[in-house]
Amino acid sequence: MMNTKSQDIQKKLGPRITLKGLCPLTTERAERGYRLTKFLTSMRSVKQRTFFLNNEESCMDRFGLNDQEKEMVRNRAFTKMMEYGACTVAIGKANGAFKTSLMERGASELGMTVDEFVRIRKEANKGYIWQS
Repeated sequence: MMNTKSQDIQKKLGPRITLKGLCPLTTERAERGYRLTKFLTSMRSVKQRTFFLNNEESCMDRFGLNDQEKEMVRNRAFTKMMEYGACTVAIGKANGAFKTSLMERGASELGMTVDEFVRIRKEANKGYIWQS
């Protein structure tokens, strides 16, 4: 049997895996999360981060966040933000304001230390072509 072009591409990419915890981005989610995404993205600005760090509540009020959105920000509930509709890239833009990193967020969501999280991720990636 001859390989199709898509089979050749998939072979180069590696095995397909099921990712747990994905939140499909729907129009409804994107619309609901727009205000929160805009707020999070604004944290790229040094001026905005400083304002947030000095007075979180006033900063959230300035963006018109509702009580549910404010609660997610106060609790640094990153998974809930994504489920709500906030863009994952926007959450990353706010890392400086939240004084966190992608690794710290991942570890926290799984109840692990950063070292445990990194070790487990490395073990899970053994054997893939990108593994050195």
